[in-house]
Amino acid sequence: MGRKIVIVGDYGSGKTEFSLNLAKTLAGQGKLVLVDLDIVNPYFRSREATELLESMGVEVVYNRDYRTADLPALSPRIDAVLSGPETVILDVGGDGGAVVLGRYRPLLLKQQADIWLVVNCMRPFTADPAGIINAARRSEGKARLSITALINNTNLGRETQADHLRHGAEILARASAQMGVPVLFHCARPHLIPHLREFGDSLFAMELSLFPADII
Repeated sequence: MGRKIVIVGDYGSGKTEFSLNLAKTLAGQGKLVLVDLDIVNPYFRSREATELLESMGVEVVYNRDYRTADLPALSPRIDAVLSGPETVILDVGGDGGAVVLGRYRPLLLKQQADIWLVVNCMRPFTADPAGIINAARRSEGKARLSITALINNTNLGRETQADHLRHGAEILARASAQMGVPVLFHCARPHLIPHLREFGDSLFAMELSLFPADII
């Protein structure tokens, strides 16, 4: 049975870019599905990369009757893939998406889904452990599902330096200790990877798929 991985995060966290990069990383390792549950924000949704992902063998699920619309329409295919053997990544957008995610709570609990919170410590509301914990609790309250890991995506877009990610790592380490969940990955643009070797296997290369070059 494939894993079910739910990606949540505040606006500006980079959760959609992380979802897309995770899908590209896992492509070719068995049946993979990316579900777009970003039903509120019309910008930077994972469905915009449908052609790219499908060329890599990744199925992208959303209500295709409403591809460019800002409507809370859900594909009936979601229940099928959450119940099936596929590895599934769910890109969940904001509080509205978290509320909708609660609809699938029984299936996700049955499948022992991972719930990963993507954090950018350069954003004002997740700049310290208290803010990160608040973001986590808000998502948990809306979806009625517990965060199982944190993803460090601390960045300043084009101005990001290696020390920014290190700064985020220190903050997330404190949040992690208070929450009792691990920091699973530290995300960095490819040109920064050689300068962050201390993160070892937890370093995750992030290519931009949707965003302008100065936004991540």
